[in-house]
Amino acid sequence: MANRSRILFVDHVSKVLGGAEVNLLELLALPAARERWDIQVACAPDSPLDLALGRLGHVRHPHGFGSALNELRVVGRGFNLLAKLRGWQELRKATERLAKVVAEVRPSVLLSCTNKDHFAAGRVAQSAGIPSVWWVNDILSADFFSWPVRKVFARQARRFATRLVPVSGFGREALLREGIPGDRVKTIHNGIPLDRYRQSAGGNLRTELGIPARTPLIGLVGRITPWKGQDFFVRIAAEWAKADLPGCFLIIGRAFNEDAPFEAAVRETIRQEGLADRVRFVPFQSDIAATLSQLDVLLHCSTKPEPFGRVIIEAMAVGTPVIAARAGGVPEIIRSDAEGALASPGNLSEYRALLAALLTDSGLRDRRIDSGRRAVEQRFTLDRVFADFETLLAGL
Repeated sequence: MANRSRILFVDHVSKVLGGAEVNLLELLALPAARERWDIQVACAPDSPLDLALGRLGHVRHPHGFGSALNELRVVGRGFNLLAKLRGWQELRKATERLAKVVAEVRPSVLLSCTNKDHFAAGRVAQSAGIPSVWWVNDILSADFFSWPVRKVFARQARRFATRLVPVSGFGREALLREGIPGDRVKTIHNGIPLDRYRQSAGGNLRTELGIPARTPLIGLVGRITPWKGQDFFVRIAAEWAKADLPGCFLIIGRAFNEDAPFEAAVRETIRQEGLADRVRFVPFQSDIAATLSQLDVLLHCSTKPEPFGRVIIEAMAVGTPVIAARAGGVPEIIRSDAEGALASPGNLSEYRALLAALLTDSGLRDRRIDSGRRAVEQRFTLDRVFADFETLLAGL
């Protein structure tokens, strides 16, 4: 055990378990990772991530940002000069605190999980003379980040990042377009633990919502935010209802505070269109495998390029066929018509035709279920993610 690599993972997120945090938790729960790595984590005390890591028995160290930076969201937003100044001041303070943790832990590498953490960890790692690995879960493009944010990220990455790890080839190309050297960017697609994502007989959404057994359940799962396309999902439901086709459409997830107005607007559209019996809201579900298992179809409706599309492989793993937006990292998951269906983002007629075909052709449905499961087993396992990281770390 003495030759294990000591890795300090860095993730400041304090209120929720987002995709980056779920990926991190599942990786650190893997027996191979626990055997090969001396795992320690710098995270926000008493956060959902901290509590989950505690249940896994990992050593944690306090890390986080003050409200001036912690509540400053950079995706799709601009900031005034005062907000930027306060953010940079808090980043400097957090960097100093993280440096003390590194001096105590003496890791062989820092692996950061969010953009704000990259900036702090990169500087600390350089000062400590150790590699800084940035696990990049976003797309560094104009779809999500302003020009100044992209330039700051690229400048910091060129200066401080030893390796950047985007979760798709599409994400890698975005980093290269910002001038980051290709030999420092390694794609590692997300993966899931297959034993947790199998068809489940549990769950009672139909009973809770009063939906008849033969009515198809068509779901969209994810954070409620404009680019995830819940408003477009409602448009599909409206067209479906006009054609008097059977189906109930479920919006499964929650909105962060800043997206509350968007959720309210979607609910108002449902009311005005008379779709209350057709479109239902379902709160965030902790057992995502059981939730996906109850759906007849998963619709992925993102209107901007998806960094990867984790919910797609989750659905494929449990045997729920998928119709997804052909953008971002999604075509790297669904590579053939047998594995799933792809539609142009926001193209109502394409989604409607693909949904009709899937719900009326049982042979097509069965082929997609079988091929989708095989695709996940062959390309998107958590063991493969660990092996990719092992190879990357060995190269450092």
